[in-house]
Amino acid sequence: MSLGARPDDASTRDGFESFYNSDYDSAIQDFEKTLKAHPDDPFAANHLLEVFLVREIDREGALSSELYVGTDFLRTKKVLVDAQVRVRIQELTTQALSLSDERLRTKPNDTDALYARGVTRSLSALYEGVIEKTWYSAFREALGAYDDHKRVLELAPNYSDAKLVVGVYTYIAAALPIYERLVAFLLSIKGSKAEGIEDIREAEIAGGEASVDAKTALSLFLSREHQYPEALSLTRELYRSYPRNFHYGLSEADLLRSSGNIAEAAAAYRNLLAQGQQNIFPHPRLTRAANALGQILRSQGNYRAAADAFDSVAQLPEADREQTASAKLLAGEMYDLLQERGSAITRYQEVIMTSDDSIEVREARRLLKHPYHSP
Repeated sequence: MSLGARPDDASTRDGFESFYNSDYDSAIQDFEKTLKAHPDDPFAANHLLEVFLVREIDREGALSSELYVGTDFLRTKKVLVDAQVRVRIQELTTQALSLSDERLRTKPNDTDALYARGVTRSLSALYEGVIEKTWYSAFREALGAYDDHKRVLELAPNYSDAKLVVGVYTYIAAALPIYERLVAFLLSIKGSKAEGIEDIREAEIAGGEASVDAKTALSLFLSREHQYPEALSLTRELYRSYPRNFHYGLSEADLLRSSGNIAEAAAAYRNLLAQGQQNIFPHPRLTRAANALGQILRSQGNYRAAADAFDSVAQLPEADREQTASAKLLAGEMYDLLQERGSAITRYQEVIMTSDDSIEVREARRLLKHPYHSP
């Protein structure tokens, strides 16, 4: 693994290997060991903080790279976190900031301390926005992270890891409509989407500890710009390097679908579902793969196979009530298209039983009276 991690010791390297393979508990053990060995290092505190934070977001099914581009997180449901875990996250945030600030009091231009503080602030922005749902604090922390890393690059232009946060926020600010930039306090960030992408690319190429995250962000932004070949190449590199990370596998399948490689995408979704059944992934989101496969099969007119894919969602252990209702509704529509009205009615009735009132329930009641017809 090419990763310029700091501190450069075995437990840190092992921690990152586990982290990017979604084995969060093992990563926490490794990073706890590192922090014990390096109690005065803000990098060590940041690594542990990141794993705790990402584990909770992933556990709630909210880990989606698209979620953090812009202000979409304002409209998501609050992530519920165990009280002890919440305290640990807050303790690590305070510890990391204190370690960086202590260094900066005696040496204000310490680039490592500035960089570490910016990382802590970016993680704090994620915590405030997704878990606490305090959007003002989230945007304030994000802008603080940008300012810290911008200062790092003024002092040390070749400090490539700092180009990730600067590039991400430059791209986001350039991509957002003016009213969203105002809401997010990003009017002070100047630059184009191309400049943001280039900064992220430099962070990825440099091979520092931010290189994996830079590769992930670069793939996302390139796909948003419809530059699918490079985005797909980057995602495949990530998935080959970390084959137990379900999100990388899903991103590859999604990119194949977006770029028009429908047959390959369907095969990729099927492969994810098969590996999920073999417990390859520590934290899979198989409902997303099953739904995406169903949508592909539906677009091809293969309604029976699509119905099977949608029906399979309810059998997945992670499926919640909302996901089950949505999938059953889609399965019912497929059976209507197959002119198997009895099977369609059964699915609609099952949807109605999931809750008292929801968009899916209201649509199911309507379809009980009027069979679904493809638009």
